[in-house]
Amino acid sequence: MMLAWSFSARTTEDIERLLRALGKHRYVREVDHRIHWTVDRALADLPAFAPHARAFAARRERERGLEIASRDPSLWRPATADEVCAVFRAFWTPGEDAERYKQALREALAETSLPPQTHEPFEASADEPPHPELILLDWELLPVDELDADRHRGALEAMEEAGEEVDASAPVFQEGPILAAPELLDGAPGGELREDFFVWSDGPYSYSDYVFRGAAKAAKLAEPPVGYNDLD
Repeated sequence: MMLAWSFSARTTEDIERLLRALGKHRYVREVDHRIHWTVDRALADLPAFAPHARAFAARRERERGLEIASRDPSLWRPATADEVCAVFRAFWTPGEDAERYKQALREALAETSLPPQTHEPFEASADEPPHPELILLDWELLPVDELDADRHRGALEAMEEAGEEVDASAPVFQEGPILAAPELLDGAPGGELREDFFVWSDGPYSYSDYVFRGAAKAAKLAEPPVGYNDLD
């Protein structure tokens, strides 16, 4: 079962530092961030996105049967944390540029003929997520039995103190919030999220909590993250 931790990150600057911290700590095995083709299309006048937009346009010319509204994984491309942060800056920085990017995104999504997404920003159901999600943020942590007694002492001690039942060989998966059209278009009025940014995690609670607290500290956030056990 996945649980969510909220982070005191509402500005693009805070979120950028958090994303980079979540992808660079010593417990992470793999980082997998992805961007939907409509985002590249909307930001095609930015140097970081122009080559991807051109490549996808060329693909559509070659593959006339390509279903651009489908869940085909190839409609999302791998992305770096820097590219994801550039997307957030483009859509969430108030001004004429952001309004132009938002209109371009609406037009790209209209090409899919999918129904508009009507959920409030950051309130989509995790059980029935909207399609398409435009930014996918995923991380995988090392399983417990691959942690080094010295290098990963902090998390090991946290789990020992918590006395949790642990599946030592299972990898630990983490996911960012659902980021679909409402989030990019209306998720940061005035350049700031209405609520704290959050990340989901499975695996041992104490393991994830230790990692998240370290990431929040590395990102210089004002407060430590708040998890399920902090709500008691």
